[in-house]
Amino acid sequence: MTIGEYIQEKFSNWSVEYSDGMVAAELARVNLDPSDTITNDINLDTFFYNIFPDIILLPKSVSEGGFSISYDKDAITAYYKILASRLGLPNLLAKDTITDITHKW
Repeated sequence: MTIGEYIQEKFSNWSVEYSDGMVAAELARVNLDPSDTITNDINLDTFFYNIFPDIILLPKSVSEGGFSISYDKDAITAYYKILASRLGLPNLLAKDTITDITHKW
């Protein structure tokens, strides 16, 4: 199985549509080729970390002419948080919070 096929299978499991061209472009950012054979040495965490914000911002469901596609946005968001933590990278989807600490003065 190639890297590109593996990624498209993952997307299929999540009911997410992502073009082969976009997959190839994002793989190039992490120095991988979609036609390479996937092995245990290949880590795609950075690839998924980079593309999940785009996917999460897509509509949760789309319907047209009696045909509907939807995906579990909460599951992908949870997976993104795990990847960010595993890679030691910031969670770009986290909401900033303001905490009142005036009682400490």
